[in-house]
Amino acid sequence: MHREKVPACVHPETYKYFLERDAVIPTWQRLAARWGEPRHNPSFRTMEIAAPRFTLRSTVLGNPITVLRRRECTADDVAELHALLGYHE
Repeated sequence: MHREKVPACVHPETYKYFLERDAVIPTWQRLAARWGEPRHNPSFRTMEIAAPRFTLRSTVLGNPITVLRRRECTADDVAELHALLGYHE
């Protein structure tokens, strides 16, 4: 897994997390267990979880996951997200 900063986003701490193919479904299951099932938008073929500290968004394929941090987001919130994603810097 790796991540890339999204420079064109309005929030400066927006990243795309690229999952290994076999990790996509289990990762979304962990995210849904923590913050609720994703909402699907069939018109745009996207899905999204609006968590208290993040917005997690992807195409219906589930990969990559774009993470938009909200203002209230702390380093502890990011650490929890990274644990759920299986991301290590």
